[in-house]
Amino acid sequence: MPVTLINEHGNANIILISEHASNHIPDEYNNLGLTDEQMELHIAWDIGIGQVTKNLANLLDAPAILAGFSRLLIDANRGLDHDGLIPTVSDGHTIPGNQNLDQSGVQKRIDLYYQPFHDMTDKILKRKSINNQVPIIFNMHSFTPEMNGFSRPWHAGMLWNRDERIAKILKPRLESRGFCVGDNEPYSGQELNHTMNTHGTKHGFPHINIEIRQNEIGHADGINKWTDILAKELSDIRTLPEMSIIQHY
Repeated sequence: MPVTLINEHGNANIILISEHASNHIPDEYNNLGLTDEQMELHIAWDIGIGQVTKNLANLLDAPAILAGFSRLLIDANRGLDHDGLIPTVSDGHTIPGNQNLDQSGVQKRIDLYYQPFHDMTDKILKRKSINNQVPIIFNMHSFTPEMNGFSRPWHAGMLWNRDERIAKILKPRLESRGFCVGDNEPYSGQELNHTMNTHGTKHGFPHINIEIRQNEIGHADGINKWTDILAKELSDIRTLPEMSIIQHY
């Protein structure tokens, strides 16, 4: 399935999105030529974040939209004209099944996986925004502890482009709990933020891309810890008056 919906009709005016929740590759693609071991690596998915997102959907009584396919098949957090839409190499790993892909092969993945994910996200947004409601959107990701030989010090990162509302509140709240929190780290939401630009900025809804370091949530204890922390913080932030304002750009 290209999309997994959790708590589709949840009552909270919160929407959770996770494009990299799954490492699933349909059988016809034969793991894109990769080993099962490679498919468990961070190149194939955002380790741990799928379960955190599902847990939050249930605790917050909010819908969650999760991609049901690996970002190596097609990356739902990339624009259709982005070079990384279907990666040929990821963190030093060549992806054999993505080499020399013709346009019909690219379009098939767009039609079967990428577009249904974004269409479902639009559907849930429209449902939540009726009667002038302003949904708040939390885009859930995780990041590898090390990249290109650099050990990333942040336990979590707040990624944003034009709307800083949530970042400037959630970052200090997490820091007060003892976490090192990056502001547009480990990478900048002003450079890579397709899903939130499309479904958040475009409508003026408050939104943020939350990144959690994978060794924080690569095990059950960490998943439970971050679920509890974020359930408290996200529900509190939802009640703030500035989160009910459509911001025009």
